[in-house]
Amino acid sequence: MKHLSTPSQLVLRHQQRFDNTPLLLVNAPDAEVADTLNVVQCWHFHAGYAKRWQAYAPQVMHHFGADAPVYDAAQAPQAALVWLPKEKQLTWYLLDALRSVLPLGSTIWLVGENRGGIKSINKQFPASLAPAQKIAVGNHSLLLRSEVVETLSRFDVQQRFEYKSLAQPGQPTPLKLASLPGVFAFPGIDAGSAMLLEHLPSWQQGRVLDFACGHGVLGAWLQRQAQQLRVTYLDVSALALAATAETLRQNGLIGECIASDGLTSNLPQFNYVVSHPPFHTGLATDYEIGKQFLRQVRQHLSPGGELWLVANRFLPWPELIEQAFGHCERVAQDNKFAVYLARRGSR
Repeated sequence: MKHLSTPSQLVLRHQQRFDNTPLLLVNAPDAEVADTLNVVQCWHFHAGYAKRWQAYAPQVMHHFGADAPVYDAAQAPQAALVWLPKEKQLTWYLLDALRSVLPLGSTIWLVGENRGGIKSINKQFPASLAPAQKIAVGNHSLLLRSEVVETLSRFDVQQRFEYKSLAQPGQPTPLKLASLPGVFAFPGIDAGSAMLLEHLPSWQQGRVLDFACGHGVLGAWLQRQAQQLRVTYLDVSALALAATAETLRQNGLIGECIASDGLTSNLPQFNYVVSHPPFHTGLATDYEIGKQFLRQVRQHLSPGGELWLVANRFLPWPELIEQAFGHCERVAQDNKFAVYLARRGSR
């Protein structure tokens, strides 16, 4: 059990509290809990979790998306168990969504790491739910119990978007960005991506991959400069991909959106890859995402193709880029971020 996340370990230590109730699991990282709990459905918004769950527990109904899940009445969950995300705004988003699918009086269990803010969650808890009661403590985590006191007739993702405008030189109107809670830099744009935008060339044709696309700002910026570019947007988050799709719609653009926790062998080759790759999974620092991306990205570039990347300066990405490409050019930097460029040779 030690290989499981600490909140999952706490859940399994107190499995009797769930009394074999049919459960809807939300944001659950560890599929092994299905061996013990009566899981009838999972709501995933992390593509890696979804893939592991679908392989481990195919008998469970799985939903991957930003919208609230729907289910067959014969397999209706009677309670929900939520692994708290690190973003408070995403927590309120999820709880609102659950009020649209669970009956009045249904139990909502919340589990999370102490350092993730679960101890203070009652300070902002919505009146539509009963105050969260502490049920169990351990494994540096906390298990809480609440219940639905006011249902929501409909949860509409379209009404949850927040919009920001970003001035774009050479364009008659600003780029309109759509975002959702839980999307990187919600609701706007982070300083690193802004720096990268200042230095990206204006490519006129070819295939572009926006890796870890967030709300799609990098790819959409490039597409507005040359709509003949073919842009693929890839992210691990269902919320990010929903935001990207809305960003494209708002700007009259068309692109392919792919849910994945990394580069896969079935992707085509690209002329250009742009990215501000993440280095966190939930609360934990996770360099493996960026390391795997940099080990693989060269093979997804066509000969002469270019990688443009921005990252915090303390990250070891330049060394990994040099290992993969044989060189790494530092295009720009400030006291926090740096923009790197690498080109694939003719072979």
